[in-house]
Formats: sequence, structure tokens, C-alpha cells
Amino acid sequence: MLSAALLCAAISFRAAAQSADTPIWSGTYTSAQALRGKENFTKSCERCHLVDLSGGTGPSLKGTRFMSSWENESLYKIFTKIRDTMPPNFGTTLTDDAKLDVLTYILQVNGFPEGDSELKIDADLLDSIQIVRKGVSGPAIPNFSVVAVVGCLAAGPNKTWVLTNTSEPEISKDQPSTPEELKAASSKPPGKQTFRLISVNSFMPANHSGQKMQAKGLIYRDGEDARINVTSLQMVSPTCNGL
Repeated sequence: MLSAALLCAAISFRAAAQSADTPIWSGTYTSAQALRGKENFTKSCERCHLVDLSGGTGPSLKGTRFMSSWENESLYKIFTKIRDTMPPNFGTTLTDDAKLDVLTYILQVNGFPEGDSELKIDADLLDSIQIVRKGVSGPAIPNFSVVAVVGCLAAGPNKTWVLTNTSEPEISKDQPSTPEELKAASSKPPGKQTFRLISVNSFMPANHSGQKMQAKGLIYRDGEDARINVTSLQMVSPTCNGL
């Protein structure tokens, strides 16, 4: 019985830890709160950001543009941006609570789920909740970081080169891998991502077409656009078996 209890406790702990890793996807606001936010958005924000939040004189507050601006940032940072600067120059007065409701409406439009409790103005709480993509257990790798990925090298459209079925990008040093590091890289599990390789021609990619390669360089992702500005391209395996 003790063993069973410990096992249940361990499972519960792991589940709680996984949930805590991505609180934004556990439900941080209620539908009623988001509805109030929509009403306030219509009154005070729509003229700049448009009815569908796609952006007019103000920036887009949904989709790729929203994620590009706010990914890995905390709700507290977004809230203080709204609280301290919005709406500009229109003489509209919203309480801090009303502005927090607007934030929950923005979250709803961007597909972040509703929960059972309303989001509160609590700096520590808001700071602990980050905007991350679904399935990401922690902050994503920021654009323009040096990363390493392993995938299958193939010719892309318009004389480009791509790395397909790549492993998950990992922060790396901006230098070629040692033989030992390449051997370890060969065991990286494949994924479903494809990266377009930039500045790759100096590495003679045509000589490695169809081979399993490790690419290092500066990562950039924006919606469907995923690139690596290559600083190193090394063969991991002469074939793409397993990818």
C-alpha cells in the first residue's frame, strides 16, 4: 500500500510539474472575463487594432504578429504595456481591472484556453505565466540564437537548400562539432520541422544531398517561415535512413 501511495504521489507530482511548466495552456481566465474584455476592447481599442485584432494604426494582436512580439514574455509585461500606454490620446478611461479583462480577450482570440478562475492583478502571478506555443514546456529558443539541428539535406525550390525532419533545435556554440559531438548528434530523434538554409553554398551542399547533416547557425522562425543562417554544416551519416 505504501508503494502504491508513493507511486500515485510521484505520478501526481509529475503531472503537476508538467502543468506548471505551461500554465498559459492550463486555463488562466474565465469566459465571462474574456467577454467583459471584448466589450471594453470594442469601446476603447477597436479603432486602432480593428474589430478582428488584425491591426490598423495599432499593431496586430493575434496570430503570428502577436507571437513574434510577445512569445516568451510574461503576462505581467503585456498587462503593464496595456495599463500604462493604452489607449493613447483618446481620453478613454479604463480601470486596471478592465484592462486586464482586455488582455484575457486577447488571449482567447489567440487560442489560449479558458479556466475556472478569473485572472487577477497579481504581479507575481502574472509574471509567472509566459506566452509559449502549445506543447512547449518552457520558453522557446529566441530568434537569432545559435542552434544546432540534425536532419536530411535536400534541394528546395528556386535553388535553395533545406534540412527536413530535423531534430528539435538546441542552443549551441558557434563552432563546428567534434567527432564525438557528431556521434552523439546521430542519435537525435527526428522531428517534423523543415528549415531553409541561408548562406549555405560555401559548404558545398550539393556534395551532401540526401545525407544526414548537422547544421549550426542563427535560427529564425515566424509562422511557416523557418530558417537557419548556417555557420557550420557537417555530415552525421551518409544516408538519411530513419528520417
